[in-house]
Amino acid sequence: MAQPEPRSWTIHLAARQPGKAVLALVFILLGLFAVAALVPASVGLGTKVLLIIICAVLLVGSIAEFLFPVTYTLDADGAHARLFGSVRSLAWARVRRVYLRPDGIKLSPLALPGWIEAYRGVLLRTPERAAVLDDVRAWLQDAGATPEVIEDERC
Repeated sequence: MAQPEPRSWTIHLAARQPGKAVLALVFILLGLFAVAALVPASVGLGTKVLLIIICAVLLVGSIAEFLFPVTYTLDADGAHARLFGSVRSLAWARVRRVYLRPDGIKLSPLALPGWIEAYRGVLLRTPERAAVLDDVRAWLQDAGATPEVIEDERC
């Protein structure tokens, strides 16, 4: 059997939902103003600016997957989700469960469900779930992996 072709696509959730993006940015700005207002006057200007920058990085980082484009790749090494310098990857041989979700496909390395599953694996967001699922199945078959496939209606 021939190896499947690598596939790559990019999803930018904020571009698809500009109203939510603006609302998120407004809340981030309000949070930064609150930090600036709550820092005591006795703290130096440099420390105040540093605290605001740290808070900005944390707030933007917490919703970075929504605000910025994420590039997804399926190749011989596994499934990958790239955002800036960050890469979340999962080798095909390590996939134990495949969740079919309304917004995409979640690949999990865990054999049993649990609370930690939300923090492990790779979520492949895609508008073409059926086509990507066919590619995922081909890559899994090529790697000799036989994960459990679960229809997951949660989103």
